[in-house]
Amino acid sequence: MSELHIVVSKRLKGNIQVNMFTKWIKAPFLHKTLFWGFVNQEIKGRYAGSMGGFLWSIITPLANILIYIFVFSVVMKIRLKPVETGTDSFVLFLLSGLLPWIAFSEAVSSSMGMFVGKANLITKVAFPLELIPTAGILVTFILNGIGFILFLIYLASEGYCHTTWLFLPIITALFMVFTLGIVVLIASLNVFVRDIQQIMASALSLWMYLTPILYPVQMVPESLRFLLTINPINPFIELYHQSLLQHVISYPSLEQAIGFAMASILIGLWFYNKSRKAFADVL
Repeated sequence: MSELHIVVSKRLKGNIQVNMFTKWIKAPFLHKTLFWGFVNQEIKGRYAGSMGGFLWSIITPLANILIYIFVFSVVMKIRLKPVETGTDSFVLFLLSGLLPWIAFSEAVSSSMGMFVGKANLITKVAFPLELIPTAGILVTFILNGIGFILFLIYLASEGYCHTTWLFLPIITALFMVFTLGIVVLIASLNVFVRDIQQIMASALSLWMYLTPILYPVQMVPESLRFLLTINPINPFIELYHQSLLQHVISYPSLEQAIGFAMASILIGLWFYNKSRKAFADVL
């Protein structure tokens, strides 16, 4: 193949990837009524038959935060080195990484049924399937964001408020893009391989323990730290720790987060684009 053919081929592939990404961004705006209908349906589905309704999205994270504070600060009294983590409070370190992880794990767990659960709709009505994962991600991060905001209020009351918190919207946006890529990939794959649900349940548990959420990076032996460099969620969790507690932003971590977010969304959209035509036949 000539150099000209190689250059043209690369440009075409790049244009296709850009077009796929652009299509996903535009879909909620071009189909606003349908998109917000999916969002509303997702929220109602979570609290269907519940007397407390939307209030549970406030009560549950608040109760969990209070429980963590009581167990780790009052009962176990676990302390960390502020030089390493930005705080001596284990519960603050834990929550600053655990709350974003919960949003991610909930989104991934719900992705298994995103297309399969709407099989009747997908096979009978023509509409942009892109709206389903996007709505699911948005609802998950909004509902979990309530608990995160409560945590921010508590951190501010403890004197941790800092200008590095201005990076939180950027970090969260990148994290949502990364999560969307994983969700689209798994939701699409689950249409063809239904065992994905059982595999991901174990994989998420293992993934959490391999991520510095329950322990600082400094506690990981030097010989095993290479695992952190290949863990795609690690830079996001570290950025949350840094911005919330250490009041610094590591630009290598930010660059890694951008790289993993772009890789995740491009791989997820590529697989979805290749497999979506077969959804109706399999579902």
